[in-house]
Amino acid sequence: MKQTQNLRSLAEIADIRTGFTFREKVEESPDNGNAHIAQIKDARSEWERTNGNDLLISQLPLIHWEGKDKAFVEPGTVLLPARGAKGSGYFRASCLMADEPSSLPVVVSSQFLIITPKKEVLSEFLCWSLNQPAIQYHLTEGAGSQGSNIVMLNTKLAGELQLQIPSLKTQHKILHLNRMWEQEQKLTQALLKNRETMLQGMFQQLLKETE
Repeated sequence: MKQTQNLRSLAEIADIRTGFTFREKVEESPDNGNAHIAQIKDARSEWERTNGNDLLISQLPLIHWEGKDKAFVEPGTVLLPARGAKGSGYFRASCLMADEPSSLPVVVSSQFLIITPKKEVLSEFLCWSLNQPAIQYHLTEGAGSQGSNIVMLNTKLAGELQLQIPSLKTQHKILHLNRMWEQEQKLTQALLKNRETMLQGMFQQLLKETE
């Protein structure tokens, strides 16, 4: 019964809009850029580097922006890919985070849906919820299917997603446990890497001894 009471549609708990549509190829400007740009490649790079949900603004490329301020996106916004292949895991959400003071704004490309949670939902919790296996399966295996392989996600389809939204206190508890789990994963990976390096050294030493 409690689970039914906590079930909310994404449209109820957040504002959803599409990212900015660039008419031409995005040109990065590392030397004279005046805004950061968030694209799918940036999110994927961060996933692979950290295996986390945070997309750090300082890590995003710079562009020379001459458009309107209304395209800017605030830290704490959740970004959900708007297109992908079935079964690809492409719809992993990211949470835009300001990891250091910066006066430069952020523009998000139309490759994403921009999701701004309301007060009763923490941004990081919403991102975590969207990345849960059941939601990801729903997104990649049916929602917005175009033909046999491509999945297109618009604001209407995203707004219909049903999520379990507990109290803020419970949200904080879940995020705390998730951070502990992520830290444990990083430590395990570091230990495995060190073990691999040590074994490679032993292998090379043994090979030399047999010559």
